[in-house]
Amino acid sequence: MSKHKNDYSNRQHMYRMDYELFYYKDMQFKNVSLHHHDFFEVYFFVKGEVSYQIEGRNYHLVPGDILLVNHKELHQVLIENPEHYYERYVLWLNKEFIKSLSSKKSDLTRCFLDQEKKTLLRTSMENHQLIRGILDKLHYQNAEDGFGADLLPKALLTELMIELNRMSFEEDKLQPQVKKNQLIDSVISYINEHLEEEINMDQLAAEFFISKYHLSREFKKYTGTTLYRFVVQKRLIKAKGLILEGNPITSVYEECGFGDYSNFFRAFKNEYGLTPKEFLSVMEKRKASEDQHRYKNIAEFN
Repeated sequence: MSKHKNDYSNRQHMYRMDYELFYYKDMQFKNVSLHHHDFFEVYFFVKGEVSYQIEGRNYHLVPGDILLVNHKELHQVLIENPEHYYERYVLWLNKEFIKSLSSKKSDLTRCFLDQEKKTLLRTSMENHQLIRGILDKLHYQNAEDGFGADLLPKALLTELMIELNRMSFEEDKLQPQVKKNQLIDSVISYINEHLEEEINMDQLAAEFFISKYHLSREFKKYTGTTLYRFVVQKRLIKAKGLILEGNPITSVYEECGFGDYSNFFRAFKNEYGLTPKEFLSVMEKRKASEDQHRYKNIAEFN
């Protein structure tokens, strides 16, 4: 079964409404800035010397590690040795698509959304081979259009998500290395719970009884960005969710802590290259296209 690596692209949006899978093998790879996606990500690490920073926690990776990143988590990879090959699989999953594969008894989104979820899965050799085998088959299917090509990816993804959920909630046998800071964990939790309120360095320093200079230094160390930038990105993530839920764009900014609409508009456009209205229009068109494709498939089947 041949496997071709994908050319790396820095796009952070999906073209499809179900899943996209990439196999990358790079030399001299540059770090990617802190970002998030409007979908889930399964990251399977194969080779290299890298750490992954997610929500203020730094994970030093070993081959076979799996990261599960949801649509609200800010993350970035940190290349520790750019002279080594950096090899990995990156699987993007639409939340609604994964829900469609789920049942009432088995919610396959749980490993991304449960409060007790694990971010890093350190696999046994058996699980390593199992997950990589599924990813290899799925990657091969990307280029196939023969009999069953419409069904097999769903079967493989269902199997993959079942295994990841089982691994996520079983007792840890292999302890991963996680570099974290209790203060920064608490600050990030506070930010996530108070996005609609005023948040600044002085206020947080008073809230946690520490020097704002110490907080600023530690926050940048563990998150890779400034407090201001982190808060803006988190507010925009919340804003996109509210927009997609049908809330009026002109009032969303108030629920996300932006002082006025012009500040919200400017921040949104700078971050995503689209205005809030353009973003909503793009997402509505994608959904309409996917619905049309789904109805067509049902009609052809019947």
